[in-house]
Amino acid sequence: MKTVPFSSLRSGLAVAFLILAGHAAQAGAVKLLPQEQAIATDMITDPDQGRPYMVLDPIIQKVAEARAQDMGQRNYFSHVNPDGFAANYLLQQAGYQLPAWWGSSPTANYVESIAAGSSDPSTIWNAWMASPPHKQDLLGQVSFFASETHYGVGYYFDATSTYQFYWVVITAPPEPIEIMSPQPSANVTGATVTISGLADPTTNPASVQYCVVNASGTSAYQTATGVGSWTGTVTDLVPGSNVIRAQSLDSNGKVIAQTSCRVNDGAAGTLAVTVSGSGSVTAALSGTTTQLVGSTLTVKATPEPGYLFAGWTGSITSGSAALSFTMQAGVNLQANFQPSPYLAASGAYYGLVTSGSETTTAGLARVTVSAYGLFTGKVTISGTAFSFTGQLNSDGYGTATVDGVTITVQADLTGETGDITGTATVGGVDYGFTVNESTFNAKTNAAPQAGRYTLVLAPDPSETGTSTPQGSGYATIVVAPNGTAMVAGRLADGTPYATTGHIANDGTLSLYCVPSGVPAGWSLNGVLTFESTDASDIDGTLTWTKGANAKDAFYPGGFTTQLPTVGSHYVRPGTGLQALDAAPGMATAGLGSGNLSQPLSVPVVVSQQDKATMATPGSPDVTLNINPVSGAVTGSFVMPDGSLKRGIRGVVFQKQQSAYGYFRGVNQCGYFSLTQGS
Repeated sequence: MKTVPFSSLRSGLAVAFLILAGHAAQAGAVKLLPQEQAIATDMITDPDQGRPYMVLDPIIQKVAEARAQDMGQRNYFSHVNPDGFAANYLLQQAGYQLPAWWGSSPTANYVESIAAGSSDPSTIWNAWMASPPHKQDLLGQVSFFASETHYGVGYYFDATSTYQFYWVVITAPPEPIEIMSPQPSANVTGATVTISGLADPTTNPASVQYCVVNASGTSAYQTATGVGSWTGTVTDLVPGSNVIRAQSLDSNGKVIAQTSCRVNDGAAGTLAVTVSGSGSVTAALSGTTTQLVGSTLTVKATPEPGYLFAGWTGSITSGSAALSFTMQAGVNLQANFQPSPYLAASGAYYGLVTSGSETTTAGLARVTVSAYGLFTGKVTISGTAFSFTGQLNSDGYGTATVDGVTITVQADLTGETGDITGTATVGGVDYGFTVNESTFNAKTNAAPQAGRYTLVLAPDPSETGTSTPQGSGYATIVVAPNGTAMVAGRLADGTPYATTGHIANDGTLSLYCVPSGVPAGWSLNGVLTFESTDASDIDGTLTWTKGANAKDAFYPGGFTTQLPTVGSHYVRPGTGLQALDAAPGMATAGLGSGNLSQPLSVPVVVSQQDKATMATPGSPDVTLNINPVSGAVTGSFVMPDGSLKRGIRGVVFQKQQSAYGYFRGVNQCGYFSLTQGS
């Protein structure tokens, strides 16, 4: 079998198509939904339709409906269902006779076209017509498909599935003989029923006969009126199951083909299924239908996006979306749907986890709430991550337990605060978190902060001794249109770090980072605020805790220090400019602390190529290179005694036309700066 898959985007919906195969057919009355009727009309009335005639077949129709429903309910999109069966096999299982030369492969499909992702019949039909293989199939433009004159159309909506809207068209060659009425498993009353059917004229039938098989035995065959289109009257039906058999014969009285149809003779009841609110019910039972009294029926309620199922009322009261019941003489059911109370709170939230008196940062938290109140998320505490899921109640409260950790969340269902509070209890210790909503997305709500930034992590001005680095750490930040922020840099002792966060609606970015390979107790955390001023575009304070490590030449005892941070939007320099956003020329490199006996102020020349060299060659031989893409600064200088060369790292701070960073001395870290002018 050849499979032709493709997909496209229409009105924001992914519409995918395939031209080959299947799910088990369900018996019942032929009843086209408006969506199904629209497709059938397009197919039959298309001026390019190559079939001589088309017949809506009850068996094919039920298989098509069942296929669409099965894909929606079991959330897949394929010609082969999860059980490994395709349309040829499913038609045969439903009692439809296919040509013997087609074989019996369970995955074969010569009859089916499917689509998904749009509720509009015109969109689906036009997409099929834009696909040559589908157009050839649906319009019978080759002899093989032109012989498939019998058809069925299926449509199903399931809000919880990936594509939500599912479409199926099945065309098949006529059976040698078939019973068109009554339909399979139809409910009839009384001992007599009128039957009708078709006999394929290409088999050269001369006559048609029929009989009935039931608990009383098998009746004698009677000759029907007509041949290609025939009718008859079956008598001697008994309460319960009855099988009507029909056969076509040639001019010599030899049987050409046989078929059968099971009907139920018994009391018929009226089932009325209505909908209140935005949602749908099982298509075959929607509206008013006639059902066999005593039969077991199952009807499923499916809400539209943004709505919840609120229960069944009427003859039966139930809160279960899938309702099974025994049919009575008259049953009235109403599926009730209501707007989801969780819409205002739905979205993604990000923030920090704190412990103690909520002054010590212990990790990060992420919580996502769906329109149906399902919440999922992850809390990371001291490097260990715990993923969780749960359901909010009508007050916006929910709880979840994973690996012995209890998570609680409290969402604001009014949408006024834009945050969620919660707790995580780990090993008897309570941690708290407040996460802020981020609604940014690249298509309809791009983050205004999107772009590239440089960030300077200045030393705590109150700590001027030798117990903490006196240089400035740094970072480069890239904010994507969806609000994702990628942060990478180095701290003032040379430790590299990288992390990812999300910009919240209030412009804040929560960070908690523990680089791999660092001593226990090491972390960098805090909140940055993106807000443009004359002096900076990012402000905040990050807490840097360096774990003790006796083997480390720099600050082996460890420390905790507060790093005032400032950031600047970074734009790659244009022609004739260098990264400091000014014309090349004189600048001053400043160096201090880090085992220097006194600060150094060195005139340098910044070239067109963003390279800085000493205006007057000689000691301390300062050289610097500025990356024009990222604004990162690297370089070196020689200690005044001429014994050691020290590396310099930092970033350009365009908003102040300067650069800041650090260098590593013998056992201390000093500061570096680069400012315009001499």
